[in-house]
Amino acid sequence: MMRRDWAPAPVKCWRQRGACSINVIPLGYVRIVLLQNPFMKTVLVLLAAVFSAFGQVSVLTQHNDNARTGANLGETILTPSNVNGKHFGLLFKRVVDDQIYGQPLYVANIDIAGGAHDVVYVTTVNNSLYAFDANEAGASLPFWHVNFGTPAGLGDGKFGCFDMNGNAGIVGTPVIDAASQTLYVVALTRVAKGYVQRLHALDLATGADLPNSPAVITTEGFDALKENQRPALLLSNGVIYIAYSSHCDKKPYHGFVISYDAQSLKQLAVFNTSPTGMAASIWQSGQGPAADAKGNIYFVTGNGSWDGTQNFSESFIKLDSRLNLLDWFTPTNHLALDNKDDDINSSGPMLVPETTLVMDAGKSGALYLVDTKHMGHLGDENAVQGFPISTSHVHSIAYWNSAHNGPMIYLWGQKDQLRVYKFKDGKLETTPFTILPEVNGGHPGAMVSISANGNKDGILWAALQASGDAWHESRPGILHAYSADDVHHELWNSLQNAARDDCNNYSKMAPPTIANGKVYLASFGEKNIGTGRLCVYGLLPDGGPPLAPANLTANAGDAEVTLSWSLSPAARTYNVKRSSAQNALFSTIASGLTSPGFVDESAINGRTYFYAVSAANSNGESANSAQVNATPLRPGQIIKKAH
Repeated sequence: MMRRDWAPAPVKCWRQRGACSINVIPLGYVRIVLLQNPFMKTVLVLLAAVFSAFGQVSVLTQHNDNARTGANLGETILTPSNVNGKHFGLLFKRVVDDQIYGQPLYVANIDIAGGAHDVVYVTTVNNSLYAFDANEAGASLPFWHVNFGTPAGLGDGKFGCFDMNGNAGIVGTPVIDAASQTLYVVALTRVAKGYVQRLHALDLATGADLPNSPAVITTEGFDALKENQRPALLLSNGVIYIAYSSHCDKKPYHGFVISYDAQSLKQLAVFNTSPTGMAASIWQSGQGPAADAKGNIYFVTGNGSWDGTQNFSESFIKLDSRLNLLDWFTPTNHLALDNKDDDINSSGPMLVPETTLVMDAGKSGALYLVDTKHMGHLGDENAVQGFPISTSHVHSIAYWNSAHNGPMIYLWGQKDQLRVYKFKDGKLETTPFTILPEVNGGHPGAMVSISANGNKDGILWAALQASGDAWHESRPGILHAYSADDVHHELWNSLQNAARDDCNNYSKMAPPTIANGKVYLASFGEKNIGTGRLCVYGLLPDGGPPLAPANLTANAGDAEVTLSWSLSPAARTYNVKRSSAQNALFSTIASGLTSPGFVDESAINGRTYFYAVSAANSNGESANSAQVNATPLRPGQIIKKAH
């Protein structure tokens, strides 16, 4: 049974999947009420336009987009000039109940707890999902926390290895549909008669299961315990795609892709990579399947059965949106790779922007570049390119088209050096554009992400183990920031001032998430198993706080008061305060608001309330605004009083 811990603040809006209508209150505050409404597309366009006015970016899927580039190209706050030890560092940590394997996801301007907040979502292998305020250091409690029941553990399957050290409840990164305000996640739960995997569709504001949720995941040959939902979920054209690997190659298992309608959660199709054989899992170090603009799906398989007709180990696979096989590519030496367990899929697929190319690198260090229009089937001669890009495993690649250097990819393989390669004439130059002298100590190497303002101010973020090998145990972690135009220029790392910035143990294969001036980093916490942390980095206080908000108004309704105010220059968030008497001591009833408005639903009819608002940024909190008051009353009576 799902357990839910609610935040004490009221939630204005109960959502159902369907369309939404909005009321735009003066000064830009957006209040969202989800209703069954045929004008969804128009409303969503209006909503997007309002949100874009605040210049905020959301990260809704693993590695930022369905191409899996790992790049946020809308970052205007963090630049190579201000990310340094003096101005940038750890702002706060959040404690969670177990290790975080999935990448944190971020949604700007969620209507939650009576107003608009930026929210970061993280999962743990204890089958928990948390929604935290993404900005407020003092908001230590989540908006909500749900738990889906007792997770399976690695001991349950007698898997015989410690690739994961404890629980295995939620492993893959969820995916978010901002239009329907829905988060999709898969949980593995221990039940009376064994184990079950379920696909949940959750309301972003409350964590509640939406209609038709959850759906039990099952198909022919599917073992809920042995199938590891390691790759991130994919949402494409209203369909959820769920891919599977194994635990420690413990047979029997297959590489499944299973699709579900995002609204009804009805299973639509299944693709098995080894229907008459075994294995050929879709591991990809947690990277999700990729999808192109037409809805075609791309992934890469690991070791197992191969015959080139039904069973496709060590292969690039292209499916249509209904999971019909369209094309494939298999390297010439696939049998040798299979015998050595040198899976070619350790980086996961990336669709190269503005091309028809897909790339992936594997455990042998070899990278393949394949044309999605003609993948060529068996043989290296059919690839656009194939060459050793690293000396060992490659678990993450990020892409950026720099105004200074042109299109480049970034990777830092296991027991290898940070390398940057440039594209030229539709191929990668085989000699690194840049290579750093530092060699990391072991498995798995770095998980990399890019933040940039379009094609300038690029920063490469690399999270990896700080020492030793993290294959079978938790190891201390480190987060590096480099100038993406010149990685010889390290801007900052989390151990330069460890007392302030250390995030404890490395979260194996969870890329950092960068959004709106902050970096969200998953952590395995302080112990080998059973602990987890979310670390939030950003610009440190430097200068004065913002000015107090002006033009605060209060509009009373039936058992509620709607507040709005003018935007305060340099403010990042707002705090709403209330008292029962003029000039009396205020209590904060909302914090971390990202838009200039709030609905106080805890007001009682007939009582007069006094309100003030303050603004905040990394430099501190402003003075309070001028006070206003309002007296909520039942309909039919005077309901507005403001000063």
